[in-house]
Amino acid sequence: SFYCCLKFRDMVEKMTDGGAKGVIATVPDVTLLPYFTTVPYNPIPMDEATATAVNAAYADYNTGIQQAFGALVALNVISEDMANAEVAKRTISFAVGQNPVVIIDESLTDLGALNPAFSALQQLRQTTEEDLLVLPGSAFIGTLADPSNPLSVNGVGVALADQWVVTSSELASISAATAAYNATITDVASSNDNVALVDLNAILREASGGIVFDNYTITTSLVTGGLVSLDGIHLTGRGYALMANRILGAIDDKFGSNFRTATNGLAKADDYPTNYNPALR
Repeated sequence: SFYCCLKFRDMVEKMTDGGAKGVIATVPDVTLLPYFTTVPYNPIPMDEATATAVNAAYADYNTGIQQAFGALVALNVISEDMANAEVAKRTISFAVGQNPVVIIDESLTDLGALNPAFSALQQLRQTTEEDLLVLPGSAFIGTLADPSNPLSVNGVGVALADQWVVTSSELASISAATAAYNATITDVASSNDNVALVDLNAILREASGGIVFDNYTITTSLVTGGLVSLDGIHLTGRGYALMANRILGAIDDKFGSNFRTATNGLAKADDYPTNYNPALR
């Protein structure tokens, strides 16, 4: 990311060399988009009989985790506090009601790499509120990995692979990278008189709570929010119109233009479609 920041700074300097003017924008925190926020961390409903059966199926795994970390503590490979914390994180348990899914988390200790005797103990845990399940998972979680095996439920009997979840540790990396890019972008804008800045990251955060756009309040909610299209990532026509208006406003503020005051200078919300009937304001 350091190299990319340097290249960005160099690129903007070359593009504005000679007095050319332009606009740059911060990088939005993509994890605020409905692609990452629509599917809850606990999408698995269970009754008592099902929860009891699944817990019984994971009993050997839970016992194995406890024994493996107990052995590592005895060999002074890991401290007891660290072992207890990871055992608690990796213990699989389902209950009546909505349940987290089982995932593979590569940030967990690879027990098989430490001792081949533990190779059957995968890096499994259940999701927490700090994890984000991606939108395509809504059609995958709960299906059968093997149609002939009713125990092969994806997210329950079969752990979800990395592609279906952004873990808490991955979120920390995304946040750090986004902050680093935006610090550079903001600094470039503040040190270059030929560049206006649009804080798209702040706009997306604002949209999480709702942004008034003409007669509408648009949000980042999937379908009815009006800002983001059905893929959960790209904006609707109305969403792009809002962003265009914010860009034009930034140009006004920086260079003294009159997009906001000119007749028809800004896009109108009613001229751009969303995912739903406009009557659902």
